[in-house]
This record gives sequence, structure tokens and C-alpha cells, in this order.
Amino acid sequence: MLDKKSTLNNIFCTIALVIASIGSAFASTQALVSEKQCDACHGANGVSGHTDIPTIAGIPEFNLSDQMLRYLEGRPANTVQHVSGDISQSGDMATIVRSLTEEEIEQLAAYYADMEFVRAKQPFDQALANQGKAIHLKSCESCHADGGSDPLDEASILAGQQKGYLITTLTQFHQGKRSADKKMDKAIKALSQEERQALVEYYASFQ
Repeated sequence: MLDKKSTLNNIFCTIALVIASIGSAFASTQALVSEKQCDACHGANGVSGHTDIPTIAGIPEFNLSDQMLRYLEGRPANTVQHVSGDISQSGDMATIVRSLTEEEIEQLAAYYADMEFVRAKQPFDQALANQGKAIHLKSCESCHADGGSDPLDEASILAGQQKGYLITTLTQFHQGKRSADKKMDKAIKALSQEERQALVEYYASFQ
């Protein structure tokens, strides 16, 4: 039978091994982020500085991995230089995702999901934002809770996301170039361009 001291030693050794394993996994993910140049577009720690590129820090793990996998199913992917203006870089998200294993996709999703979402500081139209709030409550709140700000909502964070990205995304859904579930597809296709813009202004008002 193990004495109390031996039992404590075993517990401490187990904890040390777990901590070492976590540290190794974190370092491995950081190396993957560096290799794929995620920060070059999505910003340091996943906080975007480009209006056309989303912040991915703090986005639920399921949503991040799902969105990456959707590039393999035909989701439109802008070229890196198109959204960042950096002609020294090439490729797009679909190309990047194709270079990842399923394990690496899950690894990156977990890495960024564990970070804090930072709302973008950006101009917005208050009058349109007020209209957008009413549209959100009617058509979006049931899935995107608390004005699209709930970090535990697997439908992703909309409040404080980059405006250019939101406009592009809503337009792609409206045109049928992107798809989620039938309920969301139907809701977005029912919105006019003015209503979509009002929604974007509402989400941009969260700062």
C-alpha cells in the first residue's frame, strides 16, 4: 500500500506531466500559426486590423472549425492580397485550409477560441444601428443571443466584428454563395440590402 507521501508524489508527478503536455501542445500550435501566417491577416492573437478580415479570437471552437471546413465545400475565399493589400503574400483561405490536417484545424480552432474577442473600434451610423437592432431581435436573436455578443453561442460572435467582413458575408448568404442552415439562409435572403446594412451598423455599434 502506498503511504501518504508516495501518493502525493504521484499526484504531483501527474500534474507536472499534464502541465508539460499542455505547454507542448501550445508551443506546437504557436508554431503552426507562425507557419501558416495566420496573424499576418487575422492580426496578433487573432484580433483583426482589417475591415474585410474577421477577428477570430474568442470565436467558439465549433464555429471556427466548421467555418474552416466549409472552405473545402466551396465557400468563397478572397485572396490574401485582396483583403490585406500585401502583394508579397499569395493564396486564400481555401488553399490554406487544404494544407491543414483535420487535427490541425481542430488545434487552431481550440487555440483561437481560448483567446479574448476584442470588439473593433469603427465608425457606425446610429440611426441605422437602431433599425438594425429591431431587425436583429426579429430575425437573428434566437440563434445569435444578446445582440450576437454571447461568446458561448456556437452561432458565432457578431457584435463588434469587422464591418467589411460582415457586409461581404451577408451579401454572400443573400446571393446563395454561402450557406448555413435552412433557417438562417431563409432569414438572410428575406432581407433587403438596406436591412442588411442596418444589421451591420447595429453589430458595429458594439464597442
